[in-house]
Amino acid sequence: MSRGLSKQAAKQSLAKVKADHAPAAPSLAELQAQFQQAILSGDDRVLDLIPPNSRTTRDVLFGVYRNAYVARLVEVIANDHEVLKAYVGDDYFDDLARAFIASNPSLSQNARWFAEALPDFLAQREPYAFNPQLAELARIERTLALAFDAPEAEAVDLATLQAIDPDDWEHLVFTPHPSVRVLELTTNALEIWTALRADVMPPEVERIDAPQHCLIWRHDVTPMVRAMPPDERMMWFEASKGVPFGQLCQLLAVFEGPETAPLRAAGLLQGWLAAGMLSGAKISDPVPVQA
Repeated sequence: MSRGLSKQAAKQSLAKVKADHAPAAPSLAELQAQFQQAILSGDDRVLDLIPPNSRTTRDVLFGVYRNAYVARLVEVIANDHEVLKAYVGDDYFDDLARAFIASNPSLSQNARWFAEALPDFLAQREPYAFNPQLAELARIERTLALAFDAPEAEAVDLATLQAIDPDDWEHLVFTPHPSVRVLELTTNALEIWTALRADVMPPEVERIDAPQHCLIWRHDVTPMVRAMPPDERMMWFEASKGVPFGQLCQLLAVFEGPETAPLRAAGLLQGWLAAGMLSGAKISDPVPVQA
């Protein structure tokens, strides 16, 4: 009799020891964190917390969440890169997007910025790097999105400059609108992008000898893009550094000649004003002369 009671007591003691040393059930926050880690990094330890059912396994049950997450990110990338997707086709784009997702886990709660590194990924990762137009198409689309999101700033118009004494124009310095970006392209990606946007057959890809500059900005609420000639690129670059208009005309003489440079500079400036690419214009302070 006493032996039986001893066995029962031993079993109860053993059960209590196991219960005391059993891992505590995770809290809701811990469970959510484990689910997130499993989805983002492929950590399958969370599967131990998922009970299977009579119809399928825990792997299949959790796979629904994991696949839905990746599919949603593919959709986000596609929405931001419609031209790139049209260029490579649905299947290739899907593979491309999934390769990017696998190597670039999301670090932001805002999906708007998830594919920010896609142009660099395409430029550096094989096999995409063998086709540089892919990275440049993606960069054009990313930069258009950045132009749309750029801070608000009131654009300077021609009437503002007309109120300035013409004798002071040579001392004018300009502030670029915060939406303006200039890209340097090594292929005819801009021609490809323009054709696809017009829903016409794009040209064959070409590598170009001299880099082509691509101007992107926001006019009112609409992102815009166009090619930028070399003389305009030089003038814009120097104007963005605060070089006065008189010196810009002198620099432009290298491209245009001394006789036509002022007229060309005035034409470029008028184009910038009409496009809303400038958010400030003022007379520069005179530079003190060193004795």
